[in-house]
Amino acid sequence: MGKAAGRSVERTTPKDIFLSEVKTRDVFPLLILHIVREEPAYGNSIMARIREICAGTMSVSPNTVYPLLRRLEEKGYVEGEWERPDTRSRRFYKITGRGEEKYAEIKGRFEAHLLRVSEAIESLHRELYG
Repeated sequence: MGKAAGRSVERTTPKDIFLSEVKTRDVFPLLILHIVREEPAYGNSIMARIREICAGTMSVSPNTVYPLLRRLEEKGYVEGEWERPDTRSRRFYKITGRGEEKYAEIKGRFEAHLLRVSEAIESLHRELYG
């Protein structure tokens, strides 16, 4: 904790680098499709992988990821299969052909935004720290 103008200032890492609507519309669907392209994955492993990819800079909640997985499945972008159908333990998701198309669409649309964010961060860093 540091001091600024006579008051305590807590130093923390930002929780989220993208606004909620950007995360829900672009970032999380893109990351989920990216992850399940590599290999089938279940909800908790997807959340852990997102945290790893983003180096902890975005909060990942089951309340966001599980409804999103259901919507992606309803739209035919991913296909879910229970690990053990009789106990419904873990549901593994894999990308579909439609999901591959959606992945390419989101990835293409999101790159320009990601590059702008990256340039802005680099510019701020140069300005403030040389």
